Amino acid sequence: MISTRFLRWKLPAILYALFILFLTSYPKLETPDLGIDWADKVYHFGAYFLFGFLLARAFSENSREKAAAVIYRSILFGILFAIFDEIHQIYIPGRYGDVTDAVADILGIVLGHAGFWLFISRRFLTSGKE
Repeated sequence: MISTRFLRWKLPAILYALFILFLTSYPKLETPDLGIDWADKVYHFGAYFLFGFLLARAFSENSREKAAAVIYRSILFGILFAIFDEIHQIYIPGRYGDVTDAVADILGIVLGHAGFWLFISRRFLTSGKE
């Protein structure tokens, strides 16, 4: 039986990782035009920002103490996933791996973690919990 803890904390990050792999497996993914030359990097950053947030949430299970203990492992996992995804795209016809995409992914991961820290810190500060 799958635990409630797994469903609540880990499953959202796993499903989102699978969603990223699903999208990057399409030979040519059409995205809305943002009217800027580096729109692709904005999409990469945004997707991985959310992934970084979900990873931080999954690894910490919303505990500030646990988050402090696992933050580096969580970021490392996200970075390795981003690199794997760029390598994975090399083997998809019509796609390619790109170092600048990986940089946008990694920035998204790191800032997604920072966003989670801000979220969890604010939650604990406003609720009076320590």
